[in-house]
Amino acid sequence: MTERQKEVVEFLENLVGKRFNLNTLNEVLSEQFDEAIKCEIVNDDDEENTLTDWDIMFDSVKYETYGYFDIYMLKMRRPGFDGATFCITEIGYEFD
Repeated sequence: MTERQKEVVEFLENLVGKRFNLNTLNEVLSEQFDEAIKCEIVNDDDEENTLTDWDIMFDSVKYETYGYFDIYMLKMRRPGFDGATFCITEIGYEFD
């Protein structure tokens, strides 16, 4: 793993426990990766998934950080005072 990849992993691990909405998460990730990041929630909005962590996926196309990423989160019952709608619980990554 390169130093830049280690830096990205550390950044992502520091997101655990923090609250975001999809727009604010995209902004923070885009700044860190220095490219336009567009996250996508991949779970269906059905009753079966309401008791589990949800999966947000994105990828990076830059050479230094090229790879696939998962951010697991729990939805909040109602938006927080700052507009946050979920809390990050875990991250996953695969660099190519």
